[in-house]
Amino acid sequence: MFLRRLTLACAIALGIGSLAVPPLGVATGTADADQPSAGQPGPGQPGSGVVSPTPYMGWNSYFGLGRPTEQNVHAVADFLVSSGLAKAGYDIVWLDGGWQADNTPRDSKGNLVVDPARWPHGMDNLTKYLHGLGLKAGIYTDAGAYDGKNCGLGSGGYYQRDADQFAHWAFDAIKIDFLCGLAQKLDPAVVFKQFSDAVANTGRKMILNLCDPVTGAWGVPDWPSTREAGYAYTWGPGAATSWRTDTDVAFGNPTPGEWSDILRNADDNAAHPEAQTVGHYNDPDYLIPMRPYPTGGTELTEEESTTQFVMWAEMASPLIIGSDPRTLPQSMLDTLKNPEILAVDQDPLDIQGVRVEDSGGGNVYSKVLSGKGNRAVVLLNRSDADSSMTVDFAKAGLTGNVKVRDLRARADEGTTTGSYTATVPAHGTVMLKLQGTDLTPGNDLGGNASDSPALVRFDDTHAYTFVRDASGQLAESTVGSGKWALLGGPTHNEIVGQPAAYASGADRVDVFVRGTDNAAYQRTFQNGHWGGWVRLGGNLTDSPTVAFTSPTQWTLVARGADGKVWQRDNGGYGTWTSLGSPSDKPIYGRPSAVADANGTHIVVRAFDDSAWLWEQNTGWTGLGGVISTAPTLLATSGRLYMFARASDYTLWQRNFTDGAWGGWFPRGEYASNAIVGTLGVAAGGGGSAWVASRGVDGHVHQTVL
Repeated sequence: MFLRRLTLACAIALGIGSLAVPPLGVATGTADADQPSAGQPGPGQPGSGVVSPTPYMGWNSYFGLGRPTEQNVHAVADFLVSSGLAKAGYDIVWLDGGWQADNTPRDSKGNLVVDPARWPHGMDNLTKYLHGLGLKAGIYTDAGAYDGKNCGLGSGGYYQRDADQFAHWAFDAIKIDFLCGLAQKLDPAVVFKQFSDAVANTGRKMILNLCDPVTGAWGVPDWPSTREAGYAYTWGPGAATSWRTDTDVAFGNPTPGEWSDILRNADDNAAHPEAQTVGHYNDPDYLIPMRPYPTGGTELTEEESTTQFVMWAEMASPLIIGSDPRTLPQSMLDTLKNPEILAVDQDPLDIQGVRVEDSGGGNVYSKVLSGKGNRAVVLLNRSDADSSMTVDFAKAGLTGNVKVRDLRARADEGTTTGSYTATVPAHGTVMLKLQGTDLTPGNDLGGNASDSPALVRFDDTHAYTFVRDASGQLAESTVGSGKWALLGGPTHNEIVGQPAAYASGADRVDVFVRGTDNAAYQRTFQNGHWGGWVRLGGNLTDSPTVAFTSPTQWTLVARGADGKVWQRDNGGYGTWTSLGSPSDKPIYGRPSAVADANGTHIVVRAFDDSAWLWEQNTGWTGLGGVISTAPTLLATSGRLYMFARASDYTLWQRNFTDGAWGGWFPRGEYASNAIVGTLGVAAGGGGSAWVASRGVDGHVHQTVL
């Protein structure tokens, strides 16, 4: 037994013999009976309808102009260019409500009609003018049918016609409101998706912003919470570029006391950072810097206005100026154009910053930036007095010497270790860029991972990890060797997503992957060499997992093209059957499956970002939590361990022991954003869990919990 293990270890470490890149030929498994049918990626998956790969920026007419006219919109557009705001990135000129004709917003053919007095040259002329300035054009509608009292116009009953008209006018962005939608008791998840489909059918790429501003504070009788802004994270990512997470940040006219509403919208927007992915954004509403009162003074101070801008950038939110920019002082304009703050908002990872600790009457937020060891940190002072506030570098996921730069002042603050303290003004912020060493628990195994790893363990001295390399190939390493070998893939010499791997017997390892053709494949190492790839079929939309009992007894589990959970029984020789999904809605990511004496157990991340469990005798059961990646399940010593990254990107665990599930508890070893994606796990001695993770440094890290 030891010699066989040593054969595998040496082959992996040296990258020789049968572990060389396999031939492209693939052994054929059984027919793909009852497999999932073709379809689209699951909700919110990167690549599904990405129009704006970083948060979009611009200006909207609602808070600054009210009902827009051709003359004043042209004037604002000219100012965006002349002031440098457009060059800084604020390049969308977005009409809100009021552009349509009064009382009769449609003609006899059902087409939307522009108000001829306010827009004598029409919308074609507007978009041509804006495009000529190098700007983009946005327009507004409502999800409900026009009723003459609850909304100025509505697209209800005309979704495709209106989407086609906006495309014909050459608009680049659409905001769809929900005022008549609310009055008509529509379901925002349903009607917004219908309008989204209509926009897609136009063939023109247009940003789509969903605006359901309804919250409990509106006091709408018998209105379900699942139709409020706070629930938009469950349906917005699959339908639009962005979705509102709260009610309006202000009233139409400048009003005293708006500071508390800035904090309210920031807090509510922070509730579900896990919903945000590349090209899909939580939207806390518009920036309202320093709107002037008619009698003098401003609604927000310059410091409060800067705080809103900084917090929106930290959360990677769309940056749409709502104030009339022509009224702003030069110092505020300079702040809005600060390239270092804008770089945080526009970082291509699109990760939303999260609260990592509290300090001195406020909160500390941390956001992972591109590159190694980079964080944007905000010290937010919520109080009415200046406050000394501290960021603990470990809470931000950094260690070692850390270089500190003040992004508001655009000045270096030196290099230090452990923490950094600053005095933060009342209602204000300090925004820092930290550059240090990424803090990830466990042994650094190296590698160049492009997805989450898998881990197998024979004993404490013989364990192996597998991961998708940056080249797309399956890569493998003996834990502790620091060396990696490339094993290719079943199609185009590549795999897609996270591999699954299982150890059995003296030296056997079975690896399961998703091919570039979206089928499942298996490859086995035994007797000192790797066999060929075996096609198991299916039409997968994420990585497979296996409830593995033995080489001849296992159940393959995967997310099908319908976004639900499918399985293939009998060691790969059975047929594909559907297990459905929680609430019969698509899940996020890959399922995780294990087998023990009580049968098969499967956990998933459901549509509402909670964890759910499927078991043979009970079906689907909710396990709660708010998770940001697919959970990982481990069966060991008569127990079940479930690991999941929480909405603040820290790692949490929940265990099934003595016949019952315990509560969630944090794994303090893992700071916010210390890991990317899901875990690879294997049973260790004494009920321990061996864990492999992908760090933000792109390496695989291994530890024992």
